[in-house]
Formats: sequence, structure tokens, C-alpha cells
Amino acid sequence: MTLEFGESRLHLELPQTWAGVYAESLARSGLSQVSRQVVEADALAIAMTAAPDPSDSRWDATRIRTGVVMGAVQSGKTASMLAVAAHAMDAGVNVLVLLAGTRTTLWLQTLERLKAQLDTAPEPGKRRLLAPTFDFSRANLVTGTPHHLYRLNRAHVARVLGKGRPLMLVVMKQVDHISHASSALHDVVFPEAAKVGVKVRMIVIDDEADDSSISGSESAATARELQSMKQVPRRILDLWEDRQRPGESVAEHVFATYVGYTATPQANFLQDPQNPLAPRDFVASLRTPGPSGALEPRALTYRVPEGVDGWYTGSDVYYRDLADEILVVRDDEGDEGAQGAEDEPEETIDRDAIADATRAYLVAASIRLLRQPGRLGPETARSRSFDTAREAEQLACKPSSMLIHPSSAKQDHFAVAEAVRLWWRGANGAGDDASGVLADIDERPEAWKAWLDSYANSADAVFERFEKKQPTTTRRAIPEWDGVRRVIIEELVPSTRIAVVNSDPNADDRPRFNPVRAEVGWSAAPDLSTIFVSGNVMARGLTLEGLLTTLFTRDSKAPLADTQMQMQRWFGYRGSYIDLVRVFLSERQRSLFAAYGDTDHALREQVLAAMNQSEAGLPDFTVLQGEAFQATGKVGGVRSLPLSPGRRPFVRHLSGAGDDEANLAVVSDHFRDALERQDLVETRRGLIDRETFSMDKVADLLDSLRYSDHFALPAERRRWSTYGRLAGIAPPPELYRAPELDGTSLDLGNSSPYTIAAYLRFWSASLDHHVRGLYTDEDVPRQWSLLDLQAKRAAQPRFRIGLRFGTGDEVSEGPLDSLAARLQVPVRSMKRDVGPNGLVAAWGSRGATADGYRSDDLFDVQVLGLEPTLMPDGTRATGEAGLVLFHLIDDGSGRGSIAVGLSIPAGGPDFIHATTSSRWDDAGA
Repeated sequence: MTLEFGESRLHLELPQTWAGVYAESLARSGLSQVSRQVVEADALAIAMTAAPDPSDSRWDATRIRTGVVMGAVQSGKTASMLAVAAHAMDAGVNVLVLLAGTRTTLWLQTLERLKAQLDTAPEPGKRRLLAPTFDFSRANLVTGTPHHLYRLNRAHVARVLGKGRPLMLVVMKQVDHISHASSALHDVVFPEAAKVGVKVRMIVIDDEADDSSISGSESAATARELQSMKQVPRRILDLWEDRQRPGESVAEHVFATYVGYTATPQANFLQDPQNPLAPRDFVASLRTPGPSGALEPRALTYRVPEGVDGWYTGSDVYYRDLADEILVVRDDEGDEGAQGAEDEPEETIDRDAIADATRAYLVAASIRLLRQPGRLGPETARSRSFDTAREAEQLACKPSSMLIHPSSAKQDHFAVAEAVRLWWRGANGAGDDASGVLADIDERPEAWKAWLDSYANSADAVFERFEKKQPTTTRRAIPEWDGVRRVIIEELVPSTRIAVVNSDPNADDRPRFNPVRAEVGWSAAPDLSTIFVSGNVMARGLTLEGLLTTLFTRDSKAPLADTQMQMQRWFGYRGSYIDLVRVFLSERQRSLFAAYGDTDHALREQVLAAMNQSEAGLPDFTVLQGEAFQATGKVGGVRSLPLSPGRRPFVRHLSGAGDDEANLAVVSDHFRDALERQDLVETRRGLIDRETFSMDKVADLLDSLRYSDHFALPAERRRWSTYGRLAGIAPPPELYRAPELDGTSLDLGNSSPYTIAAYLRFWSASLDHHVRGLYTDEDVPRQWSLLDLQAKRAAQPRFRIGLRFGTGDEVSEGPLDSLAARLQVPVRSMKRDVGPNGLVAAWGSRGATADGYRSDDLFDVQVLGLEPTLMPDGTRATGEAGLVLFHLIDDGSGRGSIAVGLSIPAGGPDFIHATTSSRWDDAGA
């Protein structure tokens, strides 16, 4: 079989190769041909990069390689992991370790999926050695000791490795399980490989690699979790290391690759780069089907022929394209459904929201069922017996579900579920009675019909925005109310289950969306229509099939982007029914989720760029966070580094007394030129050049300043280079142009003229790019990626340049003395308190407002008699001219020394860079 993508071809022998067997499984899964090609192509690229042949020069003396693969929430990471495993084993990897989740359910789910999709060739025992084996019952897998699960026979291992066959271990990411798997490797596999003269090529694939696998995550842990969290990363290293010789594989014949898979790698990139599991050698970003993109060159999305029905629906769909149709936003003010913090146990139940969301769900589920002619509804299917699982799956309707996520507290889940049941049963109902919902249909029909109208509007929106240009696509059908009502009453109300899913022993079973064995034959999937109430258990791994309605009332005082990104279980491959999806949430949470989407996109773009680069090693990655949220809580010491220097940055740093000749000359030359252009305005308070200058010209002016103790900082150069890549500025300009001098420079942070210059260049370059993760620095920030860039370019600031005099002695020497001879006013220096780090005081307005006192940061408009528009804090509004004001400071030399302040209008770009001292060497502190 040959798969073609672009100019490349991938040849798979079916079914002899592992990749060939898995390709057949993907074809049976219903995944489109184009999507299968992408999964295979990306997996092949990852496998060949991550685990090359031991003779490859990419291996260093440690014989260890580490990296991260970034997926998207509910985008099919497991499919990629199994494809990478298949290609790696075909290329000679002979030990596969799959770390499959921290919870038993996820571990068993991955184990069963590997067996069903990758290990399906005839006589699998002759192709590999698998542990745990499927000779164990589910009960034994759960209750048995990890020791017997990973016990290996020496002779069997030697025979398998000697014949070039792989060993596969599917290991729960829990201390005891990893420890026993490690013992099996060290005590049996590695010695037996040495005996038969085989090099061990081991690949360790860590599912949800930011969950328990991050060193230095103790700050995020509770006291109960702390001990285990400290041990898991160490135990993972034990798979290939000897603790007596850390930092290299256990033996010269052992080559180990660690591949971390996660949709939220913020912590992986922010952890100390010296941590052994930190990504050092490779990264990859998985692609998802969407409205644009080709198979090559690689982009974040790729177009599929089936259109929106085949798309992955993520943040762009929910918070941009269809936000007005999909999101049901509650007013934050008086929001009874919000908690104060993640760990608060009390949940105030919003019964009206529960009722309205449940109506939305039942109407949507009815429409979805009516769009499946010939399929059995949940109630009818429940009473039928089927000969085979396939028959049950083909004849019964596709599952539909609703999720209520109230908080992390398990007691809240039970309380909310009881509130749903109370509404469902009615005030006088009991047990499985549905009197309440049936009465609501009769007594409040308009509340139900309103949802029918809402779905009609969203179906129109999907058609107009995505489907209209496809000639074979018709508008999605919305049935009449009578038909919808009948299905709700006859098929959905009798069979809909209300289930609590959490770790409490009294909770219900995990979701079951596949047919189950009955005493005779097979029964339809138990969860053809279910309302789930859950919290953290649903945040990772478990997928809710046919999720139509989500009521998300959880809130946090200190939200974490990576944690809350994983909670968006409405993401996924829901394009075929996206018009029926609704998410109920607060305005605050909507804003947070939208911001997470932008920061996630920005990080994904960086990872994709690094994946495509040809240079050795990895670049620095810019992990973003916001004013209202942190990137992660899994790494200690994370701090915020803003992009913007603020609207009134002031370079207070001064050269030594009599040692500022270069900067005085820069200032003198500028105003001498203004005098010759006849643009110079002279007053006793100072000078103003009437001409305005672009941000790039101002940046060049600031970069011309010189100091003996402040010059280029490598960390700052690296930081701004990374920012340029993040913004997609191509070709990337050199934003940071501080002079290179020998010695150790002072770090002035965002008060450095060179950093301010880099910011102005970044602003100028970003006017041509819808940069994700960037927002304006206005009082009500706007996402840069949604701005009208033409209007933004028209409003970009130009700057006036001024020189502020004081009441001190007249300048008697130096460059400004020669300028003074040509002026009509005396040039006097300013008397200011000077400390060891420069000027003591800041500059500009002190208490200035739109209606109040104006001072030096409005020096130009006062001199020129203008009336600018100001922000409430007295700074300049978007569209106003800015000001660069040099200050002539008395240094006792008769020459003066130069400080400089800027008044930067609002509307510039900003983001908050999450960083740690270990990653950036305190850059910009």
C-alpha cells in the first residue's frame, strides 16, 4: 500500500509491518483517507526523529533522547501514539514502553485499544511479547499486584529479542507499576539483550506527559499528593537509568528515547531545562483537519474533502467562528453558579440554568436522532437484543450526552445530580419518574421551542460560513416541533440516565458508549443518552461521545491555563453536529477560554516551526499567560514578564559625571537638524521638534544611546528573537539591537532604551500580522488576531521628540553648549536626586487624569497648544502622537547627562511571558 502526500510517498507492506497493520485499523475506524495520510506521515516523521538508529550522529554519549509531541484537547493523540509506536518498531525499536495514564480506567482503555488496533495480526504471540497480557481478567488487572503484571520470562525475552521482535509494556503511570516495569527491564530485558548481542532500542511514550511527569512540580501539589509526585519522574528515569550513574543509559547497548505526549505542554517547556525529562532533542505538533491548509508544507490544520463534518472543532470554532451561536453566556454579576476557588466545597446550584441546559440537550438529541433515519432510538434500542456487537452498533442511534461540570468537589457532583433528578421527577415524583420534565414540556412549550429556533439559526450559520461553497452540501435539517417533541417523550425521556462520574466509591460507572454482552447476544451501548455530572475525572482522557450540551459553572480565583484547557471536553471531532452543540458558561470563563485558545495557538505555532527547522537543537519557546490566569501550576517559581514596557517608560540610568559625551552628541545632533529644518520650537522649559517620527525611527534613535556599563544582554537578544518568531514576522527582523561590548552589562529590564526600542520595532512589525496570543494594552484589551489591521496601521503612533531643560546652571561645555549658542533660550540642566542606579524619581504626570494636572509626559502638547485625547489615567489614547523627551540632568560637570522618558499612546501590543529564572537567567528582571 502506498500513501501519497505532496511529493513524498510512504510505502507500507500489508499486513507484515506494524505500520501496515495499524493502517488497516485506521481505515476500519472511519477516519478519512486524508486524515489517515496525515496521521501516518506525522508519525513516521516523529518516529524517525525521536528514535534514530544507534549509529546516527544525533545520539550523544548519554544514549538518551527526550522530546515532546503537542496535540490538541481531544484531537486523537492516542492514534498518533500508536502510529509512532508502529513505525518505530518497524524501524528497529525493540522495546516499547507506553505510560498510559495515572488512573486505572485510562490505563485499561489504552491497553485495550493497543490490543484492538495495533496488535491485531494473526498469531500475535509470534510477533511480539506483550505485558500485561490479556490472559488476566479486568478484575485481576485492577486488583492484582503490579509485580505479576510485568513479570517476564528470561528465555522468552531472549528468544523474542534474538529474533528481532519487539517487547511491548503498557504501564500505568503510578509509582508501583513503573517500579515493577523498571525491574523487569533491568533484571531481565537488558541482561538478556546483552547475552544475545542485541542493542536495546527503547522508546518510552508518556501519555499526558504534563500529568505527574514534571520535576519541580511540588508547589502545585497537596500534602497528600506530594510524595507520589516527587517519585513519578524519578521512576520514569529508572526505566533506562542506573541511579548510581545518572544522566546516561544503564549500559552501552541501551539506547532510550522519551516521548512526552500532551495537549498542554506549558509545564514541560517551563520546567528547569536541566530536568532529565525536559525536552531537549525534538518537538512535534500534531495537525488537525480544518478549513485550511495542505498536507505539505506542514501547517497546524489541513483541509479535508468532507468539509466541516470531518473537522476537529476547537477554540477557533467555539470562541471565534460560531461563538455567538454555540456559547450561552451568563452574566457574571450575581452569578450563583460560580465558586470562589477550585477547592471550595460549596456549590450554589443554579436550578434555572440546569433546567434550561437540559431542555437544550433534549431538543438537540431529538434533532440528532431524527437526522439518523432507520436507526433505533435509545428507548427502542434498550429493549432489543442483537446477535453481534457490530449489529448493535449499526442499528442503534449514535450516543448523545450532556455534561455538567460544577466544581472539583465530589460532594457538589452528587448535589447537582440530585438537583437534575428533582427537576426531572418533579416536586412530587420519585425514583425513575419523569413527571417533572413531561410537565415542563406541556406547561412551558415556548421555552422548548426557543431551542428549536436557536438550532435553526446555528444550522444557517454553519451553512453560510462553512458549507455554502460546497456544491453537494445542503442546509442541515431542523424538524418541526411536533416530531421533536414526540422523540423527546418516547425515546429520550424514558431512557436518559443521570450519572455522577468521579472517584467516589458511590459514583456511577464510567461512560459506556459501545455495545455490551448480554446473557443472550448483545445489548446496545448503555449510554445512548446520558447526563453526566463530573469534575476532574473528565478533565483528561475520557471522551464523551456525542457531547451536545455542557453546563460549566466551575470557577477559580487562580485559574491555570493548562488545567482548564483540558476541561473543555466539548472540543473534538464534532463537526457533523456542531450546530447542535451548546456551552453554558459565565462571561469571565468565556473570556478565559478564549485567551487560552490564543496562547495555545501561539505555542503550537512555535512547536510547528521548531519541528520544521533543520538546525540541531531546540529554540526557546515562549509560553504565554495572562493578567487573569497563569500558564501552569505544575512548576514552581513561574513569574510574569510583560512584553510592553508600559505607557510611560523612563530610562533613569545615567552615565557617570562628565562621561555622557556620546549621548549628549546624539541629542545635540537631532535638535541641530530640527533647527535647520525650521521645525524647532524653543521655550525656556525646553525644545520640541514639530516633525513626528515613526516607531522604527524612534527605535533607531534609542539604540544610538551609549553607556559604558549597559549594553547587549544575551538573554534579551534571545528573548526578542523568540518573540519575533512567535509573531510570525518573516523574515525575522533583528528587534533587539543593543551594542555589543566586552564585559558584564547591567540589566535594566524594561527600562533599557534598547528593550524599549525592540518593543517599538515589534509593534511596527506586528501591524501586518494577526498575532495569536497578543492583545492590545488598552483598558479593555482586544485580541490582536481579531483586529482590523488596516485601521490599526492608520492609528499607529508617530512620535515628537523634545528636550527638557531645568532651573539649574547653564550648560557651559560639551555638545549642547555649541547648540545653545544658536538658540534664543538658555540651556539649563535639571536638578534631580540621583542614586546609585540613576535618577531616583520617575517622570511624567503625577496624578494626571483626563481632566486634571498635566506635566512632562504632555510637554509637547502644552508647548504646541494641542488638546490630546487622554485615557482615564492621563496617558495618551490610541491614535494620538507619542513623545520622546530627553532630560538634561545636572551632573556637576557643566555638561549635563541624558535621561529619557517616553509617552507611548495606548493600543500597543502586549502579552505576558511566563518564565522562570532557570530558563531565562532572570532576563528582563
